[in-house]
Amino acid sequence: MDGQQMGGMPNISLNDARDMNCECGNNVFMEGFRFKKISRLLTGEAKDSILPVQLYLCTQCGKALQELLPNELKDKTPTVE
Repeated sequence: MDGQQMGGMPNISLNDARDMNCECGNNVFMEGFRFKKISRLLTGEAKDSILPVQLYLCTQCGKALQELLPNELKDKTPTVE
């Protein structure tokens, strides 16, 4: 298959990938969620809607990994202490 796996993904080794690091230098993260409430007036529904936003928090300093956040939440996500 010319060095490619099924689905069109190239056969890449993890040795060829770079770690994603927090601003503090740590590269271990835990999953978390931030919940946004959307007014029923905006959605036209009978009740307000809840939108979970997945984020990854540094296990050392608690800051969210900014690279993976939606633009609207960058630098606005609280840290976990």
